[in-house]
Amino acid sequence: MLIIDRERNTSKRFLTFFLSFISINFFIHAVYFNHHYELYAILDSVWVFTSLLSFPLYYYYIRLLTTDTTIKYKWSWLTLPSFFLATYCAVIYILMTPEEVASFVQGILYLKSGYEPYSQLIQLQILREQLFKILFTTQIILSVYFGLKLINNYNHNVRSFYSNTGGKDLTSTKWVFVAFIMASVVSAIASNIGKSYFITHSWLLFLPSVTYSACIFFSGYVGYMQRFTIEHFTRNVNEYESRKKTRGENVVAHYYIPDLDNLKSLQDRLIYLLEKKEIFKNPELKISDVSLLLKTNRTYVSKIINEEMNTNFCDLVNSYRINYAEGLLRSQLLTDSLSITKIAEISGFSSLSSFYRIFKSKNGVSPRTFKQVSNITDTSRELAIDLLNT
Repeated sequence: MLIIDRERNTSKRFLTFFLSFISINFFIHAVYFNHHYELYAILDSVWVFTSLLSFPLYYYYIRLLTTDTTIKYKWSWLTLPSFFLATYCAVIYILMTPEEVASFVQGILYLKSGYEPYSQLIQLQILREQLFKILFTTQIILSVYFGLKLINNYNHNVRSFYSNTGGKDLTSTKWVFVAFIMASVVSAIASNIGKSYFITHSWLLFLPSVTYSACIFFSGYVGYMQRFTIEHFTRNVNEYESRKKTRGENVVAHYYIPDLDNLKSLQDRLIYLLEKKEIFKNPELKISDVSLLLKTNRTYVSKIINEEMNTNFCDLVNSYRINYAEGLLRSQLLTDSLSITKIAEISGFSSLSSFYRIFKSKNGVSPRTFKQVSNITDTSRELAIDLLNT
């Protein structure tokens, strides 16, 4: 899917490379578990390189989604631990005699007896195995921690800029990282146990195999579905800066707002736009649009929302949308003629799914249930009034 995707951006191209890179690692695993001893001895250093680089590569993929609009080669230092340990492994293999290679592969990697005592070069390879476990576990922890931190910061910036975050935030990618955390635990356990353990307990092999395969498929699918990245976000911010330089308020404002000049507080002017002009009905409303209407910098608007109103731009606008939708749902006259889909559209929601999700998050029930309860309440109130009048 990623290969034939016509809308591939930098992050998707890198993800395609990452998945191809991981497939090499999977192939070498297959060589090992199918007991191709001589071939595995040749590919062992490649396995070290691909295994140690998998999590740093996925971390950099997250950077391309959240921070870097282009590939920055200064981050190539992430390859150094895997490169040095793989080189160390390859050099030792070159120095070893065929007999030593056979002893190491059969005796250490496949846990077969009768190959002791081990030479100094084999001892160095055993040291490499221990270094690999330490580095692999460390990279899992660091990649997951800093990756999730990038995702959280990016989602915060998106919610501070857009009122509609559907398809823009990285919530789904965050779930991929949660899946990778689970895979990381399995990987760490498998790494510390050693591949050789699964040779003698082959029935346990399905656990890491299924976990890895599911994570790779899930990350590929989510990456394919992710249409919005830091590239698009940066483009929108640059468009705002360009409009601001060319008196962009004329582009955004479709009406004259003389009353704004009578309001001194920026917060009061913002509330006026939301309550009186109902700008929340625009499903693609951005904080840059609001700042142009207020003739101020978006940083100031964001600061007012975050510090004085204790929320973010997305939640603020959606709260007005939900309140407006609740008013429509409570009106039996209107709800009889308006569908839930139409109410969501009128209220400023870009999709029915986001309307349901946000509405239920606030009220604990779906819009449809809310409508039914409101109608029952209205009917009960009318009956109570009739009883009092008799």
